[in-house]
Amino acid sequence: MMLSAPLIVLLAIGAPPSQAEGAAKAAAAVAPFLGDEVAAVAHLDLAKLNVQTFVRSVVGTLADEEDVSRITKTAGDWVEALRKAGAKDLFLLLDPADVPGVPVLVVPLSDGADDRAVAKILSDSLQRGGLGRGAASETIRGAIVSGSPKALARIRDAKPTARPEIALALAGGEAAIRIAFVPSTTQRRAIEESMPNLPPELGGAPITTLSRGLRWAALAIAADPKPALHIIVQAEDADTAKAILTLAQDAFKLLARNAQADPGLAELIKALSQTTTPQIQGDRISFDANLEKTAALVAVPIRKAREAARRSQCINNLKQIGLAMHNYHAAYNTFPPAYSATKDGKPLLSWRVHILPYLEQQSLYKQFKLDEPWDSANNKALISRMPPMLACPSGSRKLAGEGKTTYLTPRGADTIFPGKTGIRLQEITDGTSNTIMVIEANDDSAVTWTKPDDWEIPTPFTTKGLLGHHPGGTNAGFADGSVRFLRDTILPRNFQSLLTRDGGEVISADDL
Repeated sequence: MMLSAPLIVLLAIGAPPSQAEGAAKAAAAVAPFLGDEVAAVAHLDLAKLNVQTFVRSVVGTLADEEDVSRITKTAGDWVEALRKAGAKDLFLLLDPADVPGVPVLVVPLSDGADDRAVAKILSDSLQRGGLGRGAASETIRGAIVSGSPKALARIRDAKPTARPEIALALAGGEAAIRIAFVPSTTQRRAIEESMPNLPPELGGAPITTLSRGLRWAALAIAADPKPALHIIVQAEDADTAKAILTLAQDAFKLLARNAQADPGLAELIKALSQTTTPQIQGDRISFDANLEKTAALVAVPIRKAREAARRSQCINNLKQIGLAMHNYHAAYNTFPPAYSATKDGKPLLSWRVHILPYLEQQSLYKQFKLDEPWDSANNKALISRMPPMLACPSGSRKLAGEGKTTYLTPRGADTIFPGKTGIRLQEITDGTSNTIMVIEANDDSAVTWTKPDDWEIPTPFTTKGLLGHHPGGTNAGFADGSVRFLRDTILPRNFQSLLTRDGGEVISADDL
C-alpha cells in the first residue's frame, strides 16, 4: 500500500508522552469504524506532534538534507493545516480489502472543528500522494472518513464490530503515536492454510504458534526526551510468549548467518542485536530501542544501496548522452560543436540542445528558435523543460528544477569540444577509449542546460568543481561510448591526458 508523503513521515514521528487515559479515549473514538477485517490501526496525536524535531533527528539520518527540508515542510504544513481546522487525532486503518489502493483515514470531529476543511485536507493529501483520483471524504458517525468510494460505502453501511484487542493495543501506552497490529480470525486462518508449518530452518513447528499464539502487537514511538521505539507483543499465555521470543531470536540468528556474505548487512544486524534486549513479563514480550541510534544504523546500508542506484542511473544518463553524440556524428559527420553561433561568432545554444533529437526529445527540439540565443524570450521559456537524463540523480533537485545540469563537456583547444566547430572522429588520434567526451561535475559547477557553458579546463590544472556527487570520484563518458569511474586519487597529469584528443598519451585502466 502506498501512503501520501505526509503520512509516510508521520507514521515515524514521535511526540511528548500523553496520558494513558488520553490513549484510551482515542481507542474509543476509532472503535465505531473497526470492521471485522481491519488488521492494523495507527493513531497520531496531532496536538503533540513535533514534526521538525523528529524529522531532523531521525529521518535526517536516512535522507539527504534537501529531502529532509522538503519532508519537514510538507509534513509540517499538513499537520498545521489539520490543527487549524480543529483536528486533534488522526487514525489510519489498514483493511486488506483496500490493498492495493487508498488507505482509510479517520479524524473524529471535536467541538469547533471545521468538517469541510478537514475533509478537503485529507482528500487532497491522498490524491497528491498518487493514491487514486477516486479518494473522497465524508462525515460518518461523527468523524471525517477518507478513502476510496468502496471503502467509504463499506464503513458507512457496516455495523461497528467490537475489536477489544485493537482497543487494548492502542490504549495500553502513553506515546503520541501508536500502531496496533491485530490479525482477524479470517487472516489467521489464511496464514495457517498457506503455511501450515514454520520453515525447517526455524524448527518446522506448526504455524499456530504465531497465528493463534500472537494476540496483538503494538508499536509506540516517542521523541522526548530522546526518540525512542517501544514494542509490545501480547501472547496467548506465558509459555507462548517464551516460544514466540525463541522463534524471533532464531529468525534473527538465521538472518545473521545468511548475511555473512554481505559485510555491511552483517555489521548492521550485529549492531542492532546489541541495541535491543527483549524482556518477558508474563504473557507479554517488550523491548525498547533508541530510535535515533537505530535509524543511524539502518541508514548505512540504505545510503549505500541508494548511492549504488544513483551511480547506476548516472552511468546510464552518460551512456544515453554518448549514444546521442554518435548519432549526431552519423548525421552530420562531426560531433556537435560546444555551441552553435551566429555568423560573427556569438554563442547561441549549447550542444545539449542540438542532441535533443537523438535523446527522443524531437518535440522539445522543435520548440527552440535555433537562430536565437539561449536567453531569448522563446528559448528562455524552455529552460524548465530540461530532459531528465541531463540531471544526475545524486545532484541537487533544486538546481535540476531550475534547469541546471552538471553534465558538461571539457572545454579547451585540444578537447573534443573546442568551441563553435564540431570535431570528427578521425581527429581523435589518442583513441576514443582514451578521450573524455562528457564529464560529471558537482553542483557548484552546474550550468543552465541550454546555455553555451561547460567546464573550462583550468590553468593550472585542478579537479576542483568536478568531484562531490559520488563518494570516491566521478563518472566520465568517453568518446567510444563507454562510461568509467575516475577515482579522486587519479594523478592530475593522467586526468589532463584524458581530456585531450590528440596529445599522444596512453593511459591504462589502472591509472584511472
